[in-house]
Amino acid sequence: MAHLSQVYRDLKYENQGFPGLIALVGSQPSEILDVGCGTGANLRLLQEQGHTATGLTLSEAEARIVHGQGLSCQVWDITSEELPFPPQSFDALIFSHVLEHMAWPDVVLRRYCQLLKPNGKVYIALPNKMHFMQRWESVMGRFRYTEMGIMDRTHLRFFDFVTARQLVETVGLEIERHFGLGQFPLGPLRARLPSFGQMVDHWVSNRYP
Repeated sequence: MAHLSQVYRDLKYENQGFPGLIALVGSQPSEILDVGCGTGANLRLLQEQGHTATGLTLSEAEARIVHGQGLSCQVWDITSEELPFPPQSFDALIFSHVLEHMAWPDVVLRRYCQLLKPNGKVYIALPNKMHFMQRWESVMGRFRYTEMGIMDRTHLRFFDFVTARQLVETVGLEIERHFGLGQFPLGPLRARLPSFGQMVDHWVSNRYP
């Protein structure tokens, strides 16, 4: 069986970043560690806000892309018991769609909290296994992994709105905000009434996560 580092070494998670998560960080310049930084989209957003951001990735291919953008990251096995930086090195940690790739996400999260300065913050995004499309797939008797998305074949843990909160509370963190982000299917109505679409998205995502 291939070691975890071999599985991830050549993977490249490329996206536009997560502005909804990064916006929570605020504008006060901070030292931030993006744990599982992909190809650097969130690092770039953080840098644009004036923060000093460093990323960690297990993929050498991702690290090359990050460095090619003039951003900072290092290749590191996040599940290792050894930490890549001294304690209290950062004002904030970001775990954007990374903890679901861990067999023991609570252990990883608790360990990395040692890197936080006093009153430091953690920003976490997790995919929602109870998304309506995944519910439909289950009703149809299908539980199939994919290359990307909620059913990414490298996902080891799945969360709903309640268990996501439990994960954070288990490691002793105090939750300041907890909310859902997503789009309700509105078809052509979304393009015609964008403000209405955003209102529906916000209400449905938090009322029926």
